[in-house]
Amino acid sequence: MAGSGSGRWAGPAAWGIVCVYLLTAGATAATRRPWFDEAAFANPALDLITRGSMGMTISEPTGFGSTPGVTQVHVQDHVYYSMPLANIGQAVWYKLVGFGIFRMRLYHILWGLLALVSWAFIVLTLTGSWFPTFLSALVIATDKAFIEAAANGRPDMMSAALGSLAIAAYLALHERDLSAAILVSQALLAVALFTHPIGVLAESAVCVLCARFDYRRLRWRQLSFAAIPFIVGFGLWGLYISRDPEAFRTQFGRNASGREGGLRAPLQAIGSEVRSRFVNSMYLPPYATGVRRATILIPIIYYFAAIALLFRRDGPRLLGVAALVSFFSFGVLESTKAPFYLVHLTPLLACCLAVWTWLEWNAGSARCWAAAGVAAVLVALQTAWIAYACWQNPYRMQYLPAMAFLDQQAGPKSLIIGNSELGFHFGFFNNVIDDSTLGYYSGKRPDFIVVDANGYGEAFKGYSSQDPGLDRFVRKTLNEDFQRIYTGAVYTIYRRR
Repeated sequence: MAGSGSGRWAGPAAWGIVCVYLLTAGATAATRRPWFDEAAFANPALDLITRGSMGMTISEPTGFGSTPGVTQVHVQDHVYYSMPLANIGQAVWYKLVGFGIFRMRLYHILWGLLALVSWAFIVLTLTGSWFPTFLSALVIATDKAFIEAAANGRPDMMSAALGSLAIAAYLALHERDLSAAILVSQALLAVALFTHPIGVLAESAVCVLCARFDYRRLRWRQLSFAAIPFIVGFGLWGLYISRDPEAFRTQFGRNASGREGGLRAPLQAIGSEVRSRFVNSMYLPPYATGVRRATILIPIIYYFAAIALLFRRDGPRLLGVAALVSFFSFGVLESTKAPFYLVHLTPLLACCLAVWTWLEWNAGSARCWAAAGVAAVLVALQTAWIAYACWQNPYRMQYLPAMAFLDQQAGPKSLIIGNSELGFHFGFFNNVIDDSTLGYYSGKRPDFIVVDANGYGEAFKGYSSQDPGLDRFVRKTLNEDFQRIYTGAVYTIYRRR
């Protein structure tokens, strides 16, 4: 067990790790540039407390970069491209503390703190020792994927935190009351699902625990409890959908389209999981040079530790099994391979590394120093990666200068077309429209156009094959009808001639 002697240093260690987490997450939140996905969740939440509807008010319905010319029906009044709790939760937060980009991110940092505590509880319960518990928390608090999710306005951290809390709740309750463990854990997973569908994949870890500890005790009556929260959740969601079924079909249907590819080709999906998500998108992207390429060691170390735990006993083995089951279920069921979903995987992997290090340390000899060295290298590598990203400070170096320049050039009634992240500066109900087709379908003619490299710039690349007429219009608009007046690392600003 944890031992009474550890109580003397448990408190200071816990507060120290919390401070590390708040420092890394806070610094990241203060320095990262806002982006359109944050606006896609902040705008509907702000609209809910402003107009009483839940719309993406800044968006032109025919101007989505992923589906140009396809009308996102009533998107300015009701958003269905995302699950409702992501927006409702933020709306409550904005009602309490007010709206702003950093207050938005603080909301997710607090969810990250809940996730951190949940994983610490999970490790303590499975190992009975404070050392791997605090080491797990430290590795998570310096994990790049975890910190990026915490400092991001997307709902990934909220969903991941609810999933980790579901696992912790099951562990806390299953011995005393299995029915309560099932009901509470599934209720938390249902809330995670209606925050973001990917959150329900934490079910795989709950199933691993249930199979290990309780499968002989399970009864059909208890299993029926698992369905209750989801029945209630889908019923409430259905009521919201019934307000505008056509909008739901166009928005949610198109956003979910094509995401079942992993089920049709699971082996290919697993290969893409490694190649696309872990390598190209996160740990060894094509643009990486120099020391940055060393970050590929992070997933290698993580999965080495997870596999090593398969040869241990009891709680440590369960962590390894849960990590590998989560990897395969995640790889098959999540087909976009976006790096921001890694927050659903890396905390469990961080726990595997910490527990493996603790076991090797207890084994003594040279192995203990080798394991400690590996863990230290990973923490140092991730911490340096986070520090370098904060030092670059794209919020101050890229976003603010472009917005300040536009402030000088554009009047309050000037129509600006630009990505929705401009709403964090100019507001979501004013003179900015997010229309990646630059008015091709809507007929609106802006005074200024702001092209961001990661949003509009990427969308423009696909127009030649999607719609040659749109491609010609965009080229003519930018090269003939407008003149370039500002060029930055990310943003290029054009003014009508």
